[in-house]
Amino acid sequence: MKQVVFPQKKVADFLSSHFVPLMLDIEDNVLPKGFGYIGVPTFFIISENGKKIGIVLGGNDAKRFIKVLKTKLKK
Repeated sequence: MKQVVFPQKKVADFLSSHFVPLMLDIEDNVLPKGFGYIGVPTFFIISENGKKIGIVLGGNDAKRFIKVLKTKLKK
């Protein structure tokens, strides 16, 4: 995801217009309380007030990743 999907312009544009992306490495960073993970990669969608409103598990290609994120935004 980091090397192939995120650098793509359509993904970068979508993320920057809808989210404030933050990447944490589970080996180097402590995850906030309540933000456990099942596998890698795990993407948490967090509201402006810090509430976890969605989770995306696993990697996807660019088109699928954007589609999944759009469904999470609708909720």
